This record gives sequence, C-alpha cells and structure tokens, in this order.
Amino acid sequence: MDATLYGPNGPVLAEADAHKNLKVVQGGSAYEAAVERGNVFLTANQATVTTQAGLSATTPVLTIANKNGSKKVVKIWYAGCVSLVAAAAAAAVWAAFGDKHATAVTGTAAVVRNAKTGVTGDPSGIACFLAATLPAAPVAVAQLGAITTAAITTNPEKHPISRWFNGALWIPEGCNFSIQLSTAGTLFCDYIFEVVDD
Repeated sequence: MDATLYGPNGPVLAEADAHKNLKVVQGGSAYEAAVERGNVFLTANQATVTTQAGLSATTPVLTIANKNGSKKVVKIWYAGCVSLVAAAAAAAVWAAFGDKHATAVTGTAAVVRNAKTGVTGDPSGIACFLAATLPAAPVAVAQLGAITTAAITTNPEKHPISRWFNGALWIPEGCNFSIQLSTAGTLFCDYIFEVVDD
C-alpha cells in the first residue's frame, strides 16, 4: 500500500514494506510524478498567429481539443504566451474554456511532444491545433495578463504572460482550451498538459 502525504516541504511518501513496516521518504513533486507516468505533453506554436478580438470561435492561437468519445480528461499544468509586437490596442489575455459540443474543433495540427520520451504526436483522443476553428466561442476562465501598446524597445525583455494551473484545470471529453485576447493581436503560446483516463 502506498499513500502520498504533504508536509511543509512538499510531498512525502509513506510505503509499507513486505513485513508491513511503515517507512516515510521524501517524494518528488506532483508534476514530476505525472511526467514519470508518461502522461505529460508539451506544445507551442512556432510562428505567430493573429487572433480575433474577444472570445472567438475563429483563430485562437493554440487550442487543445479533447475529442468526443475520447474517454480522457486533459489536465492543464501550464499555459503561457508572449507577444513580440506592440498591440494595436491594449488587450487582456485569457485562458478560455470551450463547452462540450457535437462539432469537432478543426485547424492546422500543432507539434506535440511527450515530456518523458520526447516522442512527437497527439495523445490518444486529443488534438492540438494552430489557428483552430472552434464549434462555438469559449468563455474566459482565468486572466493570464495583459498586452499593451508600448513598443517592444521600451521593454526589450519580455516575460511570458502565463499561469501554472498545476493540473487543477480539467478539460473533459468534447471540450477545448485556448488562449484568447480581448482585442486582436499576435501571440506565441505554449502549454504543458497531462492526459488521464476519465
């Protein structure tokens, strides 16, 4: 029998040996354990995509689609983006959730890599897209940050606009996840996500 306990310095493992003696050892992080299981994937767009203004079903920059019938759940660990040009107008950057829909998400396939093996390819039942077309406009579920009209030369070191969700944002079967802008803009996005059985 194994159990995971959380102490002041993170997770610790309590294990029973063959003689039913209990031992406690320092464990790794929950993220490290997910990678070790082989269920964590990375994806990023390598060319900018221009978004529509507001929450839109057309041209979100990078989309994770959990296909109908997948019997999987996508857990978002991290979502981030950067912009290398000044926005035409200041924009809020949202993490957006698309509700379950009978119509599939379509678009140009993104490159996806397994974080443990480095092997490319979408996990079973999941598809990642660049400049996708969603079945309906999504809803914002988190603020990631903002983009301003300031020239890049005024702030030459651009940090990602991002959030670690630590696997706590779940995308069920038939739903999708994307990053959206309140006004049209160009972005590079990246995600770290885990795929588990429903």
